[in-house]
Amino acid sequence: MDPKLNLICCIFLLFIVSCGDQEKIENLESNREVGALSSEGKIAEVVSTGDLERGRKLFIQCRACHSLRQGEPHKVGPNLYGIFNSKAATREGFNYSDEFIASTIEWDFSTLDLWLEKPYLLVPGNRMVFSGMNKEKDRLDLIAYLHQETSK
Repeated sequence: MDPKLNLICCIFLLFIVSCGDQEKIENLESNREVGALSSEGKIAEVVSTGDLERGRKLFIQCRACHSLRQGEPHKVGPNLYGIFNSKAATREGFNYSDEFIASTIEWDFSTLDLWLEKPYLLVPGNRMVFSGMNKEKDRLDLIAYLHQETSK
Protein backbone atom coordinates (compact mmCIF):
# COMPACT_ATOMS: atom_id res chain seq x y z
CA MET A 1 0.00 0.00 0.00
CA ASP A 2 1.16 3.51 -0.79
CA PRO A 3 2.72 5.18 2.33
CA LYS A 4 0.79 8.42 1.68
CA LEU A 5 -2.49 6.53 1.55
CA ASN A 6 -1.50 4.71 4.75
CA LEU A 7 -0.89 8.04 6.48
CA ILE A 8 -4.17 9.51 5.25
CA CYS A 9 -6.06 6.43 6.50
CA CYS A 10 -4.40 6.68 9.93
CA ILE A 11 -5.22 10.38 10.25
CA PHE A 12 -8.81 9.74 9.19
CA LEU A 13 -9.15 6.93 11.75
CA LEU A 14 -7.74 9.13 14.52
CA PHE A 15 -10.17 11.87 13.54
CA ILE A 16 -13.14 9.51 13.73
CA VAL A 17 -12.05 8.09 17.10
CA SER A 18 -11.41 11.53 18.58
CA CYS A 19 -14.85 12.77 17.46
CA GLY A 20 -16.50 10.15 19.65
CA ASP A 21 -14.34 11.14 22.62
CA GLN A 22 -15.10 14.83 22.06
CA GLU A 23 -18.78 14.00 22.29
CA LYS A 24 -18.11 12.34 25.66
CA ILE A 25 -16.35 15.49 26.90
CA GLU A 26 -19.17 17.72 25.63
CA ASN A 27 -21.71 15.47 27.38
CA LEU A 28 -19.67 15.75 30.58
CA GLU A 29 -19.73 19.54 30.35
CA SER A 30 -23.50 19.65 29.71
CA ASN A 31 -24.13 17.23 32.58
CA ARG A 32 -22.12 19.48 34.90
CA GLU A 33 -25.30 21.56 35.27
CA VAL A 34 -26.74 18.75 37.38
CA GLY A 35 -24.44 20.16 40.05
CA ALA A 36 -22.35 19.08 42.97
CA LEU A 37 -25.19 17.21 44.69
CA SER A 38 -25.15 14.57 42.00
CA SER A 39 -21.37 14.33 42.16
CA GLU A 40 -21.33 14.15 45.96
CA GLY A 41 -23.95 11.39 45.82
CA LYS A 42 -21.86 9.49 43.29
CA ILE A 43 -18.72 9.95 45.40
CA ALA A 44 -20.58 8.64 48.47
CA GLU A 45 -21.76 5.64 46.45
CA VAL A 46 -18.26 4.94 45.10
CA VAL A 47 -16.68 5.31 48.54
CA SER A 48 -19.19 2.90 50.08
CA THR A 49 -18.88 0.30 47.31
CA GLY A 50 -15.29 0.81 46.15
CA ASP A 51 -12.57 -1.62 47.16
CA LEU A 52 -10.21 0.64 49.11
CA GLU A 53 -7.43 -1.96 49.39
CA ARG A 54 -7.55 -2.52 45.64
CA GLY A 55 -7.55 1.27 45.14
CA ARG A 56 -4.46 1.53 47.36
CA LYS A 57 -2.70 -1.05 45.18
CA LEU A 58 -3.75 0.76 42.02
CA PHE A 59 -2.35 4.00 43.44
CA ILE A 60 1.12 2.41 43.47
CA GLN A 61 1.44 3.38 39.80
CA CYS A 62 0.56 6.99 40.73
CA ARG A 63 2.73 7.49 43.81
CA ALA A 64 5.95 8.07 41.89
CA CYS A 65 4.42 11.35 40.69
CA HIS A 66 1.78 12.26 43.30
CA SER A 67 1.63 12.58 47.09
CA LEU A 68 -1.62 12.41 49.05
CA ARG A 69 -1.10 13.76 52.56
CA GLN A 70 -1.52 17.35 53.63
CA GLY A 71 1.82 19.14 53.75
CA GLU A 72 3.71 16.60 51.64
CA PRO A 73 5.71 18.16 48.82
CA HIS A 74 4.76 18.08 45.17
CA LYS A 75 6.55 15.49 43.07
CA VAL A 76 6.54 15.33 39.28
CA GLY A 77 2.78 15.88 39.66
CA PRO A 78 0.98 17.96 42.28
CA ASN A 79 0.07 16.82 45.78
CA LEU A 80 -3.54 15.60 45.64
CA TYR A 81 -4.65 16.40 49.19
CA GLY A 82 -8.05 18.12 49.10
CA ILE A 83 -8.53 17.50 45.37
CA PHE A 84 -12.26 16.77 45.51
CA ASN A 85 -14.43 19.77 44.59
CA SER A 86 -11.38 21.93 43.91
CA LYS A 87 -10.50 23.75 40.70
CA ALA A 88 -7.73 22.19 38.63
CA ALA A 89 -4.31 23.84 38.46
CA THR A 90 -4.63 25.68 41.78
CA ARG A 91 -2.07 23.87 43.97
CA GLU A 92 0.29 26.52 45.21
CA GLY A 93 3.92 25.89 44.32
CA PHE A 94 3.30 23.51 41.42
CA ASN A 95 4.24 24.51 37.87
CA TYR A 96 1.18 23.61 35.75
CA SER A 97 1.07 23.58 31.96
CA ASP A 98 -0.65 26.49 30.23
CA GLU A 99 -3.34 24.04 29.07
CA PHE A 100 -4.19 23.12 32.64
CA ILE A 101 -4.18 26.71 33.82
CA ALA A 102 -6.59 27.64 31.02
CA SER A 103 -8.97 24.77 31.84
CA THR A 104 -12.20 25.24 33.78
CA ILE A 105 -12.09 21.80 35.38
CA GLU A 106 -13.37 21.25 38.88
CA TRP A 107 -12.36 17.88 40.29
CA ASP A 108 -15.49 15.89 41.07
CA PHE A 109 -16.36 12.25 40.46
CA SER A 110 -17.15 12.76 36.75
CA THR A 111 -14.02 14.72 35.90
CA LEU A 112 -11.75 12.41 37.91
CA ASP A 113 -13.29 9.39 36.21
CA LEU A 114 -12.81 10.90 32.76
CA TRP A 115 -9.30 12.10 33.66
CA LEU A 116 -8.28 8.64 34.85
CA GLU A 117 -9.78 7.08 31.74
CA LYS A 118 -8.30 9.46 29.15
CA PRO A 119 -6.29 12.36 30.56
CA TYR A 120 -5.13 13.41 27.11
CA LEU A 121 -8.74 14.13 26.08
CA LEU A 122 -9.84 16.11 29.11
CA VAL A 123 -6.85 18.46 28.86
CA PRO A 124 -5.21 18.09 25.45
CA GLY A 125 -1.55 19.04 25.63
CA ASN A 126 -1.16 18.34 29.35
CA ARG A 127 2.24 17.09 30.50
CA MET A 128 1.07 14.01 32.39
CA VAL A 129 2.72 10.86 31.04
CA PHE A 130 -0.08 8.55 32.24
CA SER A 131 -2.15 7.21 29.33
CA GLY A 132 -5.27 6.20 31.28
CA MET A 133 -7.13 3.30 32.89
CA ASN A 134 -9.51 1.40 30.66
CA LYS A 135 -11.36 -0.58 33.32
CA GLU A 136 -14.17 1.27 35.07
CA LYS A 137 -13.79 -0.89 38.20
CA ASP A 138 -10.12 0.16 38.48
CA ARG A 139 -11.07 3.83 38.21
CA LEU A 140 -13.87 3.53 40.76
CA ASP A 141 -11.66 1.73 43.29
CA LEU A 142 -8.89 4.29 42.80
CA ILE A 143 -11.33 7.21 43.19
CA ALA A 144 -12.70 5.65 46.40
CA TYR A 145 -9.15 5.36 47.75
CA LEU A 146 -8.24 8.89 46.69
CA HIS A 147 -11.34 10.23 48.40
CA GLN A 148 -10.49 8.44 51.63
CA GLU A 149 -6.86 9.57 51.60
CA THR A 150 -7.23 13.16 50.40
CA SER A 151 -10.44 14.43 52.00
CA LYS A 152 -10.10 17.35 54.37
